[in-house]
Amino acid sequence: MSPKNNIPLFNLTQIIVGIVAFSQGVQHLADLSIQYLYKDDFHVSPSRMGVYIGLSQLPWIIKPIWGIICDSFPILGSKRKAYIVFCGFLSFIGWQLMAYTGVDNVYLAVALLIMISSSVCICNVVGEALMVEQCANDHAANNVSVFFGFKAAGGLISAYFSGMLLIISYQQFVSINNGYTFFKIKRDSINPIIIKYKRSFEYFLDILFQSQNLLRPVLLILAFMMVPSSSSIMFYFYTEVLHFTPKFMGYLKFISCLGTLLAILLYRNFLKDVEFKKIFLTTTISFFFCYLSTIPLVTRMNVQWGIDDRFFCLGDSVILQFIGELNLLPILVYACKICPKNIEATMYAMLMATMNLGTFAGGQLGNLILYEMGINQQDYSKLYIFIALSSIFFILPLPWIHLINDKAISNQKEQESPQIYDIEEQQKLIADAE
Repeated sequence: MSPKNNIPLFNLTQIIVGIVAFSQGVQHLADLSIQYLYKDDFHVSPSRMGVYIGLSQLPWIIKPIWGIICDSFPILGSKRKAYIVFCGFLSFIGWQLMAYTGVDNVYLAVALLIMISSSVCICNVVGEALMVEQCANDHAANNVSVFFGFKAAGGLISAYFSGMLLIISYQQFVSINNGYTFFKIKRDSINPIIIKYKRSFEYFLDILFQSQNLLRPVLLILAFMMVPSSSSIMFYFYTEVLHFTPKFMGYLKFISCLGTLLAILLYRNFLKDVEFKKIFLTTTISFFFCYLSTIPLVTRMNVQWGIDDRFFCLGDSVILQFIGELNLLPILVYACKICPKNIEATMYAMLMATMNLGTFAGGQLGNLILYEMGINQQDYSKLYIFIALSSIFFILPLPWIHLINDKAISNQKEQESPQIYDIEEQQKLIADAE
């Protein structure tokens, strides 16, 4: 087997990356209980629940900051593993507090979920950085597939048990223990940290804005992700109109995760060498038409056709998740390929933060549209209009897809490498002089 095709999957770093990805997937065990907590215990509207869930996702928007910290400030000589240990322990504490105190006050619950989300986000940044460090251009698709495959496997297990656990212990919140040990953080003086952070941030911005192969895709990815979200109102529709039980809601999440795994396997084995524009254009258009299939459900046309609600939702969920994941994977692989050497955590975190920012903006835009259209748990009459409007956002950025040029990545990396080492030498000389 040639070195080009010899892809190591079981070294120590891959195992650590797999554990981080798997634990992140298992974290979704509490998603269903959080939604029921907002709806049944705090009695919030769909749009307000969307706002609260959006707030807990804010740490994922500032992922570049976590990336810069991880790249610039080692803890006990470690730039990666020490952060996993500390943030895993912090996440464990957050879930314990959530289980015993967060179910009594909505604002305390939101604050704790933000803290938990921050710790999980930092672990994710470290795991993705380890993944990107091993990703030569030929291996990017394989490493990304392995990472998100482990994540999907964790999500699959958590989805299967989330509904049943919610029925067994409805009033007790589902807590997650990542089982990491405790350690002490080495203290440094404040001024050197500020100086080093400033240099790292300036270096990061120089690379980003001087390279059109980085800046243009970032803006395009942001536009693609800004689709108004219907997740909060659909949760209310499923539980209030269709009367789906927590157990069946867990099955829906399970079948969605199954679609994710199938998409990852298909992409890794058959589609990883397909040109980015071709696969992305095909999956985007396919997802647009599949997304419109929700309209017969909310207008109850499926009942007239003799299709059971549960059967319709199960099929719709797996197809949407399958195509959506095939649409997302090329973006993740592309983001992995364009990360410059030595700032992998920062750059990949920035690209993922761009996606999260687009998702957050789309979610809040969806909440605003729902509020202005008067769509809530008492009135779903205009929900089909909202779904049709949201689907248009999927195809709006397609005319600018030519801005992404995956063939120019290799040349760009070759040009950047000497500049990276020159800047590193300058930073060392300045540090020595000080």
